[in-house]
Amino acid sequence: MPLTPDIFSLLEVALNVTAPIFIIITLGFWLKQKKIITQEFIQVSSKLIFNIGLPLMLFTSTATHNFQHLINGTHIGLLVAVTCLTFFICTISANFFISAKQDKGVFVQGGFRGNLIIIGLALCASAYGEQGIAMATLPTAIIIIIYNLLSIFTLNASLHQQKFSLKKTSQDIIKNPLIIGIMAGLLVNVAGITIPSMVIQTNLHLGKMTLPLALLAIGGSLNFLQLKENFRPAFMASLYKVVLSPLVLVALLFIWPVEPMAAGVLFLLTASPTATASFIMVKAMNGNTDLASKVIIISTLLSLFTITLGFALLVSLGIAQG
Repeated sequence: MPLTPDIFSLLEVALNVTAPIFIIITLGFWLKQKKIITQEFIQVSSKLIFNIGLPLMLFTSTATHNFQHLINGTHIGLLVAVTCLTFFICTISANFFISAKQDKGVFVQGGFRGNLIIIGLALCASAYGEQGIAMATLPTAIIIIIYNLLSIFTLNASLHQQKFSLKKTSQDIIKNPLIIGIMAGLLVNVAGITIPSMVIQTNLHLGKMTLPLALLAIGGSLNFLQLKENFRPAFMASLYKVVLSPLVLVALLFIWPVEPMAAGVLFLLTASPTATASFIMVKAMNGNTDLASKVIIISTLLSLFTITLGFALLVSLGIAQG
């Protein structure tokens, strides 16, 4: 399809969604280089984000929005299908890009596991505000569980770790502060409990702080040195995450269409770069952390262009709402 003035205007609309997110990430990187923020700041803020800020934000979102709008089997089914198909393709093609067996799981995880909670939700908030976050919250919770199960499976298979333990994995998921926040919000919503307005306003203020702080922490964690080694497999895994994953979604949307805002939310989630949690899991299992970190860096850089262009194209085709 030829580029028209309308396409260029839609690119500007898409940039208004994506650029603020990546400007804050870049600011975090710059602040770290200038030693204005330190590694200790990043570690402390990360604990604050994942144990308090994000759980409260997700709790408020699920507790205060219309319950019927939160539960949508089609949205959840599409995200699950995209995740499983991308995982399958990554697993099959890992043999072509990875020679060392122990690195295959790292490659696969980098190719399918997206940064839904921070960058994904930040993009949804930037595009659609609180309604976008509410629409994304429950599907994101389901996918986080699937991410953990598939990551443990693929890393165990390539790193010869201990046998897969469903009990331990289930306990880790249940104790996840993000899952606790979402489930608590759903219970409050179902029970019809009215949350005092001062509590809601406090949580909203914390939410406004949480995502920018999380993006600053991501930027401060990026290290662009020594990208040359492991570049090819890291680049391919990044392409799977930011190009293949959203393309799978778009293909499914032609078969399984949804309303334009939902399509936009699902695209922003599936097109998000590789999750920083993938590095943490690889490090815990003594895998190739160098490869894992490079996938995060490269996919984050690429996603600025792929998300902006992809979102503009979806809006121009009438599939997504701009």
